[in-house]
Amino acid sequence: MTIRALRILPPLVIGRLGGAAEPVVNYTLEDDPEHALGFRRIVAQPTFVVDPDTGAIRSSYLPDRVDFKAGELIRPVAPFLEVFAETDDATLQPLTIALLAAHGLSPADVQWRGRFGNRKVVRRTNDEADAVLADTGWFTDHALQKLAGRCANFVSPQARIDFGGIRYIAPTSAFPGIRLRFVPAKGLIYGPPAVPGDGDSPVITEPIPPERQIYDPTKSWYKFEIPVEIDDDDPNYTGFANETLPASLFAIVPPAPSWLHENKAVSRGYLDDACDGIVEVALTLADGTRLAASARVTSGPPAIVPDSLFVRTLADDLEQALLGPTVGTQVTDAEIRQQAEDIVRRAHETVRFLNVTVMNGNVIKGRPPLSLDTMPAEEAYDTERLERPVMKPGGVDTLAVMALHQQVYTALRAGAAPWFVRLLRQPSEAGDFTDAGRRKMPALMCGADNNYLSLTHRQIDTIRAAAEAAPFMGTRAADTAPAEVRPALTPRNLSAQLHYTAAGNPQSTHIAQSVANCTPGLEVDMRAVWRRLFEGITLREYDNLVIAVDDDVTDPVVKALAGHRLLRVNGVAMQTVKLGPSPADPDDNVVLSTEDNPGGVAPLEWSNALAHVLANHVGGTVTCDFSATPVWLKQVPLDVKDITFTTVSLRVRPFFAPGTATISETLAIPGELTQGLCSPWQNDYRECSCYYWASARPDYVNVETGPDGASRGDNWLQKQRTGEYVPDDYADSRLILYDDLFEGWEQLLVFQVRGRDLRGDGVAAHPPSAAPVADAPPTPDVPRA
Repeated sequence: MTIRALRILPPLVIGRLGGAAEPVVNYTLEDDPEHALGFRRIVAQPTFVVDPDTGAIRSSYLPDRVDFKAGELIRPVAPFLEVFAETDDATLQPLTIALLAAHGLSPADVQWRGRFGNRKVVRRTNDEADAVLADTGWFTDHALQKLAGRCANFVSPQARIDFGGIRYIAPTSAFPGIRLRFVPAKGLIYGPPAVPGDGDSPVITEPIPPERQIYDPTKSWYKFEIPVEIDDDDPNYTGFANETLPASLFAIVPPAPSWLHENKAVSRGYLDDACDGIVEVALTLADGTRLAASARVTSGPPAIVPDSLFVRTLADDLEQALLGPTVGTQVTDAEIRQQAEDIVRRAHETVRFLNVTVMNGNVIKGRPPLSLDTMPAEEAYDTERLERPVMKPGGVDTLAVMALHQQVYTALRAGAAPWFVRLLRQPSEAGDFTDAGRRKMPALMCGADNNYLSLTHRQIDTIRAAAEAAPFMGTRAADTAPAEVRPALTPRNLSAQLHYTAAGNPQSTHIAQSVANCTPGLEVDMRAVWRRLFEGITLREYDNLVIAVDDDVTDPVVKALAGHRLLRVNGVAMQTVKLGPSPADPDDNVVLSTEDNPGGVAPLEWSNALAHVLANHVGGTVTCDFSATPVWLKQVPLDVKDITFTTVSLRVRPFFAPGTATISETLAIPGELTQGLCSPWQNDYRECSCYYWASARPDYVNVETGPDGASRGDNWLQKQRTGEYVPDDYADSRLILYDDLFEGWEQLLVFQVRGRDLRGDGVAAHPPSAAPVADAPPTPDVPRA
């Protein structure tokens, strides 16, 4: 068979930071057959032992336990990526020694390259000299290629941030496949040296070690301050266009966060070693044809809750981008039902880590609700209205809401839940702040743009299809087809490629273990990918503002779009209006206008708002309506009758590289998938409360039923576990605070297994039904610089 093309799978894989020498072993998650909504089982899987000297896989063994820590240090997660060959028989075959030999080639003919970046600082300062970039160049050997992050604004050309490394695994007769391994960094904080005579120099209690004092304190990031006084009416104003949301997601002088201080924030100049990048493989055939492929890699914090998943994950968003907003006939009835049940189960898993009483906006131990970081408080600040609980304060509790999810799950399984679809929040209802609207599911949680969270269109359609098809399950011919004739890993089956798990990769490397664009997550901010979907312009992540126009644009109308706001695409609104009860009459709903937002405008998050564009118009053009004039700060309501638009046709770029499930580099270069996240990433655990991502950053742990029948437990960030929840507070010494995390995050963060603190380094792993026996003891394969 002839090799026609190459693929690297999975197309996006997650590495996780940690200071221990040995990585987490391979494991997967399985349902507990005796408890449908019980915690998922951590199941051991064959684990590779890589020789640190030769780079070859020495052996494979089945671990009897999964350890997430080694003493006080957290084990990194170091994923593998595999190379497949698309052959002339229209199949995807693992690229192996034998397949190479059949083409007169050897493993030495395979070339690799890694390009990684951390662009968190440049995203805020708008100074390209703040980009931290690493490039291995092309290589063919099996040594660990260090990812040394360089930056023009470091104190010297020798200063580096260690992003980890990548290694071309040496194939052998026992393990003949061509694969690469990403070894993430330790999760360290870097920063500027102390400045002599600078009396208010912000430093942590234990100064950053000299070898990590690498940022030039005379440059913009040290003591960088978000602009506050800006003039939107100045015709020459270009705006502070590169801000994220919030703009001040970086380490500042506590107490924090900045929005408690009129959004004034001064950077300490801290950087981190998280990154994202692109790995490439290339092979030149005997006839001179050069084949190449690429995949995405990102690194982030450990999966603190390894046996639970979030209600909406990165996998959900990418699947919708790949397959469209409706399920149609792409999957069988049985698969639809299974997927719908899994969505409800994930909602249950998310809720059980939320202190619903607090998140509802109740008075807690005499503290007013506005003093707590919740969605009702967020809503009150945003709309300048009194805070209102979402549900009746007296009857809301985590255990009660979990019971509600159990009822929905049971009804769905029994084929009696068509009513459930009506309870789901539609993406267009993100601005519905009425009592009925706020109570729709998922409740109490925030989406990417400060509105209430919704599922993807595809998730909602899956639940709808399952509810409608439930009485007729098993009647379609495809539903009874044997498993072996179902679609497999082929060049055309991009969904299978998207969800592919490489051998040796634990569950936490998978996109299903990352919270989605809707939040954003800790590993990836997918909003960054959508910014360049329309050819010629770049949008700001959260409010549809055009912040830049490509240099090669020739159309004068498009060239003048900077500062204009995208309002509609093919007639579909990119924003909605916030509606809520009138202060004078709670039964009368009005536009929630403010002085800064008189139209009560709420931008819609892009994964849903642009789903129809990806499904129908990639490579073609769409009609885009923009505000007629620059509105760097002003929102533009759609219901003003005399509003004028600038209407242009723009071509839609592909979201994925042609013929693959790999996010296109045209949309996001190395470092941009993570550029909107906190710097350093540890800041994010304190910056936002759990209503963002309860399964990735848990809130309520060690939950039990108290004497009164209500739940009781600990705040995950509570230093002493007492069973009495300590509400979040940015200055309460009973909680882990910013500097505590900066100094000792590995010692302080506690993994959660089965909803409780994991005491010790790990857990005994359930064995798979059939697995090889260990033929060698595990040995370290993550050499540290």
